[in-house]
Amino acid sequence: MLRAVLYSVLVWAVEAHVPKARFVNEIDIPELVQRLDNLTATVNQLKLKQDQQPIAFKADLYYSQRSSINQRIIFDVVQLNLGNAYHRLLGAFFAPVHGSYLLSISICSNNHSIVLDLMRNKDMIGRVMAGDKSTIDCSSQTTVAELFAGDEVYIQCHQGDLISAAWPVLNSFTGALLQPL
Repeated sequence: MLRAVLYSVLVWAVEAHVPKARFVNEIDIPELVQRLDNLTATVNQLKLKQDQQPIAFKADLYYSQRSSINQRIIFDVVQLNLGNAYHRLLGAFFAPVHGSYLLSISICSNNHSIVLDLMRNKDMIGRVMAGDKSTIDCSSQTTVAELFAGDEVYIQCHQGDLISAAWPVLNSFTGALLQPL
């Protein structure tokens, strides 16, 4: 299929120049070769994007969890893991390809306040705060980030000590590849 497309493009390019040329040696062969190389590269890039498998995950925190500063929060109930890039035991997502990703965290706290950081490797790329001293409070943070293949994304405690799992599906860590780069 690819050869047929490339052959058709080459024939079209040659035919476009032949009426202007009186002799075959007047055709700019190097220019045609360059055009063919460019078209081949474009077709290959499009083919890679088309072959890309979907990458998305959603993990919930099912049980209330006490935490301390810089402790990783493990979202242990995996609801979705397309591409198998979320690791439940580590509570981490490892980007399988370079691209732009949508990342989101939702968290609840009951009669406590908590601040959680969304981390890429060791750098904070987002923060969510929830809770007060008298009620259940939920909050969320969503961001878009460029991740390189192998980057680790996880949630860690910045401040506070208790994540409430009164409604487990409200405590979640979610991500999806938007566009490979």
